[in-house]
Amino acid sequence: MRIEIITTGDEVMQGVIVDTNTPWIAERCHMFGHEVVRHQAVADDAAAIGEVLVAASKNADAVIVTGGLGPTADDITVEAAAVAFGARLVMHDEVLEEIRRFFERVGRPMSASNEKQALVPEGAEILPNKVGTAPGIKVKFGEAWFFFLPGVPRELYQIFDDSVAPWLKEGAAQAISERVLRCFGLPEASVDEKLSGADLSGARLSFRVKFPEVILKVVARDADPAKARRASGLAADAIRERLGVAVYGEGETSLAEVLGAMLIERKMTLAVAESCTGGELASRITDVAGASAWFDRGAVTYSNRSKMEMLSVPEDVLRAHGAVSEETVLAMAEGMRKSSGASIAVAITGIAGPGGGSPEKPVGTVFIALATEGGVRAHERHLSRDRMGFKQFVAWTALDLVRRHLLGA
Repeated sequence: MRIEIITTGDEVMQGVIVDTNTPWIAERCHMFGHEVVRHQAVADDAAAIGEVLVAASKNADAVIVTGGLGPTADDITVEAAAVAFGARLVMHDEVLEEIRRFFERVGRPMSASNEKQALVPEGAEILPNKVGTAPGIKVKFGEAWFFFLPGVPRELYQIFDDSVAPWLKEGAAQAISERVLRCFGLPEASVDEKLSGADLSGARLSFRVKFPEVILKVVARDADPAKARRASGLAADAIRERLGVAVYGEGETSLAEVLGAMLIERKMTLAVAESCTGGELASRITDVAGASAWFDRGAVTYSNRSKMEMLSVPEDVLRAHGAVSEETVLAMAEGMRKSSGASIAVAITGIAGPGGGSPEKPVGTVFIALATEGGVRAHERHLSRDRMGFKQFVAWTALDLVRRHLLGA
């Protein structure tokens, strides 16, 4: 089915409240094999609400509306819908009684304004609210089914799962199969260019940038679940072939998790020496449960003295080339590998900014070195990021360089 999601409320339009309901609903509609064709938000204005509801009734098979079912004067969603579609509102005695019982259970007096929550379009189906006062409402206007749900998340979740999800599941005509591929090292535009013309076997591809990675979702639909799975698998294979090593993982896995699994498989360990990232790399690594199986140690050597004392970086190297240099990062990596005995040591030094740069070494300059049994090698990068973005991107780059080294890429 084609589904539209509409959120009402001045607070949403003003940015006071962040709408988390729409993505939650959209994900579930997608899981049941339906297509969400539009998201909309509208202020607490009767005419505006009516306008978007009427338009949605002509565009979608089902419309899920959240917000505006409360007892206050600005809760006007149901009233606006009734006016827009010429429906009569009637007092639903069972709903009214249930609201009264709710207030008795919580030990508070019921306000007269709560009675409006029992006004529903004539002929509508009531969707029980087990955690609040406003019931959900299911009603057909025009050619579309409308579901009016509270905006309070916990009330929305309960009504949706109990009353809307079974209806969506029953109405699903197709099975859905999806694959999520995670990429790092290529900007979105380059990913798009490389995938241009790829045969995706009828699957639909969508992009999402979640700094600093690009996430690709492949969705295949078919009445036969096996055919849907085959189509999504073929599309994922085609993407991997085009993007190569830039695809680091699939599903919800992180880059650090992927790297950890590779190191465990090879019975190898990792140690890190950080300067400008200030522990960001070690933090990413230790976010992974069980990282102690492959992560030996980390050191934040911010000052020159710490680089000399903890990593045995020669003083004359620092004097001649400075803390941010290829020579220094090579010495840092070698020093960490010797002191730790790890299979691989990574070292990072750079200029995170916003100050501290020079014409020769501008802000954003970073050196990353890998020391292995086969020797030590440095990589120079120049990044245009704010301080926090710089630290995060450099940490990801360091992890990816180790991954690519293990792959021989």
